[in-house]
Amino acid sequence: MFANHSEVKAALENAGVVDTHYHVGPELVARRYDVKSLSDVAAPFGATLVLKNHTYPTSPLASLARRRFGARFYGGVVLNHYVGGLNPAAVTGAMSGNRTNVEQSRPDPAPVVVWMPTVHSAAEMANQGRNFGEVWLRCCARSLEAEDPHLFDEPVVAFDDHLAPTKALIETVEAIAVNHCVLATGHLSAQEILRLVPMALEMGVKKIILTHPHYPVVGLSDDDLVHLAKHPEVFVEHCFAVHTDTGVALQAFADSIRKTGPEQVLLSTDFGQISSDPFPEGTIRYAEALSGLLGEFMTEYEFVSMFGRNGRRALGLEEAEVRPT
Repeated sequence: MFANHSEVKAALENAGVVDTHYHVGPELVARRYDVKSLSDVAAPFGATLVLKNHTYPTSPLASLARRRFGARFYGGVVLNHYVGGLNPAAVTGAMSGNRTNVEQSRPDPAPVVVWMPTVHSAAEMANQGRNFGEVWLRCCARSLEAEDPHLFDEPVVAFDDHLAPTKALIETVEAIAVNHCVLATGHLSAQEILRLVPMALEMGVKKIILTHPHYPVVGLSDDDLVHLAKHPEVFVEHCFAVHTDTGVALQAFADSIRKTGPEQVLLSTDFGQISSDPFPEGTIRYAEALSGLLGEFMTEYEFVSMFGRNGRRALGLEEAEVRPT
């Protein structure tokens, strides 16, 4: 598909990279970038990034970057305990920061992503323990939270033991729908996601991203992905960090894409860790590695669309592109 590194880089630049999952600091764990240093590397590449932070909304950071630094950044909020868990007010709060002009009275017509719980999901806490476990800290400085006696002992519960949605989940999904946010499934379990997606669509959510389905805590099967992607509003997000940090083989991504087809697939990095490649080198490396596994299965256009066009569709940017001011 590509003869060399330069061809991969040129193809991605021409396609306009959209990474729907990029971590930015400061946070409770060390990060590679703040919003300015990330803007410095992403804006010249013409990339669009959705900024993620496990502890507070990123929509104000993204708005600042759009207005002051010429970056195509969008934000959101992760519904961990730090923002009150499954909390419709957290959605409202994230929307309030979605304004490039602080004097305007309404949010920008720019996407806001709302992730289900990550470090505080029931599946994550059952697997890793409380909050930021060792899997989060092994690559960087010790979290201040590790010395904080006020740790969260209980997860943010989305579904009860019978997979009935909690009242808080229903109210939060209603807020996501009313505010036209994108719903991302975070670190919910496969069983929870299979229940959440049809419920959210029925409640009026227009776009859903299945967050790194091969992450062990999530564990969605390829058959699950085929089933969920029958809905055109649902996109499958394969993240490079699930390979580099968790050890899932890229062949698993390739096999999954062959099964679902590329039309609703997003190829994102989930990078921003101290140990990860800088931007855009990580994205280029991801594309080089994966193109060798998919080159005979699809066209170059279909392949680069998973890094670009599909992300714009998932975020609704083809309908309402918000450019830097």
